[in-house]
Amino acid sequence: MLIWTAWTALLFLSCPAWAGDRKPAGTFGLFVENDVFAFSDGGYTNGVKLVWVSPGLGDGPGMGRVPRWLDKMSRTLTPSRTPEKRRFVSVALGQSTYTPEDIIRKDLVLNDRPYAGYTYAALGFHRATASSMESFEFDIGIVGPDSFAGDIQEFLHRVFNWTYPEGWDNQLKDELALGIAYDYKWKVRPADKAGRGNWDLIAHAGGMASNVFSGASGGIEFRLGRRLPDDFGTTLIGPGSDSASLFGGRAQSLSGSGHSGFHVFAALEGHAVARDIFLDGNTFRRSHRVDKLPFTVDIATGIAFRHRRLKASLTYVYQTKRFKGQELKPFLGSLNIALVF
Repeated sequence: MLIWTAWTALLFLSCPAWAGDRKPAGTFGLFVENDVFAFSDGGYTNGVKLVWVSPGLGDGPGMGRVPRWLDKMSRTLTPSRTPEKRRFVSVALGQSTYTPEDIIRKDLVLNDRPYAGYTYAALGFHRATASSMESFEFDIGIVGPDSFAGDIQEFLHRVFNWTYPEGWDNQLKDELALGIAYDYKWKVRPADKAGRGNWDLIAHAGGMASNVFSGASGGIEFRLGRRLPDDFGTTLIGPGSDSASLFGGRAQSLSGSGHSGFHVFAALEGHAVARDIFLDGNTFRRSHRVDKLPFTVDIATGIAFRHRRLKASLTYVYQTKRFKGQELKPFLGSLNIALVF
């Protein structure tokens, strides 16, 4: 309960005051990932994340406003000494759910991944230009029954008469999660200043240190369409990464919002995995575990559109196997909706 209270307080203390505040309020984004799009129910079965990204921060007129302590942290972690470099902060709340493939079994499935839930908050600091973006993110959360991921899945499956998951009594035990992530993105060929570019190429590389996940990742995304948005691609839920689809390097989130546009995209991302609690099991207590694979790949393709202050994308993702003995290769869908206030 204490962690839930801290998350709520962080969200309200970080966002601008709404009443009488005529300054831009930033961008809100909702990410939903679920294997139901692939007509399955196991592995990484669900992820949801709500993200708020501030307008560009600074001292001039029309700049975004955040509490002084947050602005001071932003200046320290992502200093911006030239007009071309804009500072942003982000606040996020999310939850991820993992189950074995056979969810009707009540006993422990030894040859499949553990049941696990993860609920967390994230505070991010970003610096962006028209062609690059640098992100630091700090995460705090909880893995285990107190994440309430199992309770939520059981409730939803009961309400919608889906196959009921019987094995949540075997989930990972409660564990406080702390982590820090870094990610760097750059556009190999960004769209022109008028937003009329019809293609671009976005690459990224980064890593995370945490008792939940530790490792490095890198990838590339190709986009083709009409009036590409001034952002840094359509990414999946991940530390220091998913905020990229919510803003760009110029003054306002989703800049060029007076126009409509659409594009298709394809992305390839690789991961080097040192630790994954959802496969390795609890850090300090005995729990079920499987032998993870140290290198994995995600292949994604999708479509996105933008109209004025609204942006939406739908992504279909193929993932290579995550652990030894895994029978099915995971597929999932990802829906992202962003709105500028």
